[in-house]
Amino acid sequence: MRQDGVMTHTEIVVGVNRSAAALGSVEWAARRAARTGARLRVVHVIDEAIRATDNAELLLAAQSHGQRILDEALDVVRRVAPDVAVEASLEQGDTVHVFGDLAESAALLVIGSDAEGSDGRRTTEHESPKRSRGVRGIRLAAASAVPVAVIPSVDVSDRNRIVVGVDESELGGRALAFAVEEARALGATLVAVHALPVPPVSDFGLGNQSPALIVDPIDYEHIGRAALERALDGIDLDGLSVDHVVVVDEPAFAIADAARDASLVVVGSHGRTGIARLLLGSVSHGVLAHLEAPTVVVR
Repeated sequence: MRQDGVMTHTEIVVGVNRSAAALGSVEWAARRAARTGARLRVVHVIDEAIRATDNAELLLAAQSHGQRILDEALDVVRRVAPDVAVEASLEQGDTVHVFGDLAESAALLVIGSDAEGSDGRRTTEHESPKRSRGVRGIRLAAASAVPVAVIPSVDVSDRNRIVVGVDESELGGRALAFAVEEARALGATLVAVHALPVPPVSDFGLGNQSPALIVDPIDYEHIGRAALERALDGIDLDGLSVDHVVVVDEPAFAIADAARDASLVVVGSHGRTGIARLLLGSVSHGVLAHLEAPTVVVR
C-alpha cells in the first residue's frame, strides 16, 4: 500500500549473493528495518541455469554455497540490528522473476550493486563500456512493482544529504514524497534537483559563426526554477533544510553529479506497464549506471 508515495508495508526484501556490495546492502536494509519497524527477509537465488543442468551434485553445491551466503547475511543483521525480525530463504529460478514475486507485498526491495563503481565517465544508456555498470540493479529496478534500493560499495557514513530528481510528473511526485520522508526521519538536508536538457541551438544564417541558442540562457534557467517551485508547491517542507538545484544538463548526469556527496538518491522509475515496464526510464537508468550513493528507484 502507498500513501502519497510513501510505502506502508512492513517487510523489506534484501537479495544477497557474493558481490562486493552484498553484505553492505544487508547492513543498509537492517538499519532501515530497525528504524521503520519493518520485518526483514534475506533471500539468495540459485540461478535456474543450474537447476536446468539436472546435475544433482552441482545443485547440492549451489545450495550449500547459497546457505553460507545467507548465514553470513544473518550474522550481519544480528550484529547491526539484533531486534529486527528476520527470516532467510533459498530460492531457485530467474533472479528478476523471483525477486519480483517476493517483493510484491513488500515495502522495498534492496540489492547490492554489481557495478564496479563510477569512473566519472559520462556514458549513455546505449553505450556498452568495458566495465560493469550495474546491469543487475537496472534489470530489477525495471521489473519490480515496488521501490528498489540499489546499494553500491561506497562509504556514505560521513554524508547526510538526500538528493531527489524533481519534475512535475506523478512519479516525480512520488519520488519527492519518499525523499521528504527520508530527510525528515534522518534529519538530512533535502537536495531537490531539477535538470533542463541542454537547449536547442541553431546555425541558420550564421555562416562560419558559432551556433546560437534558440532560447535565452537566463530565461531558460528561470523556466527551470519555476518548474521546481511548482513541483515543491504543496509539499510539507516545514523544519527541513532544502537546497534547490537547477542545472542545464541531462537529468541523469545532473543527479549523478549531485549524488557525489549524498547519503541517498531518489528517482522515479518512469516505467510503465506490460512490456514497456521492462524498460527503465532513461533518467533512472542513467543514475544507476553512474551509481554514487545508495539509490532508490520509486514506482
